[in-house]
Parts: sequence; structure tokens; C-alpha cells
Amino acid sequence: MIECPYCGADAEDDARYCDRCGERLSFAESSRDGFLRRSSIQYLQGVRHGARPLDPEVAYHEELLTDVQAGLADFSHLTDVDELDLHEILDIDDDTLGDLTDAPSPDTDLDTDVRQALGVAALVALLENSYDGTTLDEIRAQAASMDE
Repeated sequence: MIECPYCGADAEDDARYCDRCGERLSFAESSRDGFLRRSSIQYLQGVRHGARPLDPEVAYHEELLTDVQAGLADFSHLTDVDELDLHEILDIDDDTLGDLTDAPSPDTDLDTDVRQALGVAALVALLENSYDGTTLDEIRAQAASMDE
């Protein structure tokens, strides 16, 4: 027996869905360890492949925004952890970052280090494209003044 990570109910070892809450228990065919819900990933896949537009009016778009906002809010806990080195957390080196010039598709079976590097590159690109305001130093100063 396994335990459902969502509601704690017992489930058979080979169960794909929880009988109690209905959440999917097994993603064996495409395991992942990110923070986006599966529905957000599917929505983005449809946008990337031209099957649907990036439309703020659909429910999936709202779920995606919620996922991304929650993920970014989680990163806010790192503002006071100066000794944290991403090289200790991520398996990314300069060669891996250099290999991203070919713009690999996340649909392909990428190694963990390449997928992480691609995620970092996408996050930086999102910031560059959508954030036009306070600099990082100013944000750190504001965060520090809030702690005082």
C-alpha cells in the first residue's frame, strides 16, 4: 500500500489515482519534480505547439499564474541566505549553459542539468521581458529595511 500525498488515504501500490480525492498518484511515464501543476504544463505545451493561445480568459491561464506566483514567492525566502550557492543546488556548469544556444525543447528527454539550466535561462528571459522597474539591489535594500 502507498499513501496519497494529497489526502493521506491508503492506495494500492499500482494505483494511478486516489480513490478518495481523485488526485493522480503515478506519473511513471513522465516523472517530473517541478512546481507547476500538470494542467499548467499541458496548457503551456498547447501554447508552445500552437494548439491554443496564451489566453488570460481561460481557467488554465489562471492556474498557471497561481503556480508561477507561488513558486516565485517561495524563492523570496532565499533573500537573506547570502551563503547559498546555486552551484551547490543545481547541477549546472558553464558548458551546460553554453549548450543552451541550440534552444532544446523541454519536450525532449533532457538530462537533469540541461533541464535545470533551461529553467534558469527561461526565468532570466521572463524577468528581462516583463520586469521594468526596481533593480535587484533596490529590492534587496527594501527587503532588508522590512526586516528591521
